[in-house]
Amino acid sequence: MELVWIPISVFAALMQAIRTAAQKTLNQRMSTMGTTYVRSFAGLPFLIVFLFIVLSVEGGGVPAWRPAFFMLAAAGALTQVVATALLIKLFTLKTFAVGSMLIKSDILMTALIGTLWFSEDLSPIGWLALLVVLAGVLFLLGARFGPRAIAPGEESVAGLLRGRATRVALACALMFSFSYLFVREATLAVGAGSFLWRGGWTVVTVTGMQVVALGAWLLVTEPRAFAQMWPNRGLVGFIGLTSALGSIGWFTAFALENASYVRAVAQVEAVFTILISWLYFRETVRRMELVGIVTMIVGVLMFRLVD
Repeated sequence: MELVWIPISVFAALMQAIRTAAQKTLNQRMSTMGTTYVRSFAGLPFLIVFLFIVLSVEGGGVPAWRPAFFMLAAAGALTQVVATALLIKLFTLKTFAVGSMLIKSDILMTALIGTLWFSEDLSPIGWLALLVVLAGVLFLLGARFGPRAIAPGEESVAGLLRGRATRVALACALMFSFSYLFVREATLAVGAGSFLWRGGWTVVTVTGMQVVALGAWLLVTEPRAFAQMWPNRGLVGFIGLTSALGSIGWFTAFALENASYVRAVAQVEAVFTILISWLYFRETVRRMELVGIVTMIVGVLMFRLVD
């Protein structure tokens, strides 16, 4: 059971890749905040079913009232909503390729912030594995975008780094990093129980908070967002299902292991994107992409050596 978090993280990354692609399509029909809300609103029923199954099989009941847990869950819910909204906003920017590369800085942000201010305890081999995975990600993104990351009209790399996509991507990475760390702490604060029980209660609590808070916001600012869901109910339901499966994976993995390690392994999402392009769209896989894939796999396997 010690290493079960690795395949769980890989599964969550796959679900996130599929859900993000679906959200990008839905964002063409709904506003950014409306698209963000769909993830929580349509995913919550599936998460409640998951929690009911966990309680039926393992027991454990309702956790005791712990203010620290609810504060951490609320912080995780808020930062996750902000991060998702920024990610969807990034889809609309011309320099999305640059943003896609910069947003991967969340790997290092999570490790550094978690070590300084949270309970993250990374071993030397853990740091090394994390850096190897990051190197693989950079190989992949460099091969995929390269010079094409510079949009027409941009005069220099320096201009890109000062651009809006850069600011949005870095803010998104920072918010995602905090959301991972708050959720990790929440799974530790909810109470004593199995990792499925702790992950289940945390994911339902966090998502429920998002549904209520963001739903109230949309009722005041964008009430039409609710009416837009029904004509797109097929896509909304698909996003809800894949989001719930991904969230179950993330929260369960966070209940088992450091957020930094989980997020590093989750970078295999980039490999899934490359493989889909190769197998489905028949795109050519570049040599540097193969180097990136191999490097990432080596990094992920190194986590088996972490104490």
